[in-house]
Amino acid sequence: MATAQRYGLAFGLGKKSKFDINQVSGTRIQELSARFAEILGAPIVISGDGLKGTVILNKSTACFDVVVALQEAAWPAPLQHALVSAPPAGAAGQDDAVREKALKALGKMKKYQVLQAELPSKSADEIAMANSIADLHRTIVLNFTETRLAAVRSYRTYKRQANVAADMQVSQQAVSQMILGARWRQLKAAEQTMRDWLKQPQRTMLWPMKSRS
Repeated sequence: MATAQRYGLAFGLGKKSKFDINQVSGTRIQELSARFAEILGAPIVISGDGLKGTVILNKSTACFDVVVALQEAAWPAPLQHALVSAPPAGAAGQDDAVREKALKALGKMKKYQVLQAELPSKSADEIAMANSIADLHRTIVLNFTETRLAAVRSYRTYKRQANVAADMQVSQQAVSQMILGARWRQLKAAEQTMRDWLKQPQRTMLWPMKSRS
């Protein structure tokens, strides 16, 4: 029986950040862990200084969903993410080794990078485009107001405006305006693009070129 592919994800704040992941995320990390329990290969671990963390995942298409959830949990602090593939067996495939590999990739990231993916089947051009999509997504999220962030979180849970309105105790029209202001359609389009890109087996390019013949 083939061993399922696993992935290491490291996330962090800048070295000079005034934020602390534990402070800004509060109980949201625990909520996130429960939400993604089925795909967590090992729990989320936050470093002692509160500037970075790691998690191990066992489903490729959900990796960016976890990236998104972590950024929303850490709002308004901006996060960087590094995603690496984990060897299926041996010492290099142990949890600690996978976390270390992801942290090493995170440590090599430039300030302007948002997502660094070290996946053998992905080209440098694809990885650069994926970073651009992640950058756009993070920019939208960081421009949220608290109300828009609350609306997006509620919408992810309840899926329907009527249910979100009841949850937030506001009118459906107010919810509609919040979701529009949060650029929900652009967020969802970016998230779906990343899920498609991370599917197995991988495609040779992010957007396949059409034949000109």
